[in-house]
Amino acid sequence: MDWTPFALPKLFEFERGREKNMKKLVSGAVPLVSAKKINNGVKAFVGNPHKIITSGNTVTLNNDGDGGAGLAYYQPSDFALDTHVTALHAKQKVSSYALQFIAASLSKQHELFGHGRSISLPRAKHLKVMLPTMSDGTPDYSYMDQYVKNKMNQKYNHYLKYLNASVIGSNKL
Repeated sequence: MDWTPFALPKLFEFERGREKNMKKLVSGAVPLVSAKKINNGVKAFVGNPHKIITSGNTVTLNNDGDGGAGLAYYQPSDFALDTHVTALHAKQKVSSYALQFIAASLSKQHELFGHGRSISLPRAKHLKVMLPTMSDGTPDYSYMDQYVKNKMNQKYNHYLKYLNASVIGSNKL
């Protein structure tokens, strides 16, 4: 398997967040993605985002924040985006599993960034991500897809084994 560094602009369109007046937002059902280092970047759920709603099946990249600069997350559903985050929209149809793989690969660069070194838009456009490639030099999305599915199945089986041993096993007479 060959791996190749890909510049983000080759794979993604960039959208900077626009929500900045958080005090005016009210509770609701729309996830507000911020530069948090936990909870997939979701800061709150809002009902009145002032700016554009960003479509799901997207990767978000934290530009700065509370130790989250450089972290990337997969966002499955539509969301509002604060000013400290960039949404990365795939230029071609990519599965949710492959996008999760790419988000995890991008997050490996997290330690390069912090409050002293944030990710400006020009800096984001110079970032590269290492991805498995096919013989023609294009990203191997099928490999990424299968890799994430396999990891999810491993986790599922691990939790199922725990459930059977701990919860179900303890209820036997």
